[in-house]
Amino acid sequence: MGVNLHQQIEKECEAHISAALQSLVGQSPDLVVFRSLVERCWQDLCDQMLMIRGIALYLDRTYVKQTANVRSLWDMGLQLFRKHLSLSPEVEHKTVTGLLRMIESERKSNAIVKGKRVSNTVV
Repeated sequence: MGVNLHQQIEKECEAHISAALQSLVGQSPDLVVFRSLVERCWQDLCDQMLMIRGIALYLDRTYVKQTANVRSLWDMGLQLFRKHLSLSPEVEHKTVTGLLRMIESERKSNAIVKGKRVSNTVV
């Protein structure tokens, strides 16, 4: 039954992750705001995957470890997020561009605090 349970969990997770990332399509053109939306989506996914893993811990510790080429529930969630992020060019582009701009801003000595820019100048 481990095979069926793992496949069903993967199917449900994939549908949920796909819908969550598709909901970001067409969202804010402001990259700082968009990055915070992606971060919230990521945090929700992490919380949900930890809850699913907790519920199906026995499955993760027995079936997954005993079966070759089957990812743990956590790794499966990460892989599905990565897959569906790359399937949405707009979301992927805005996310990467937003992160690159954040890095550039930090290099120019502007601190980033939860989506807000703060100057590093000492008064």
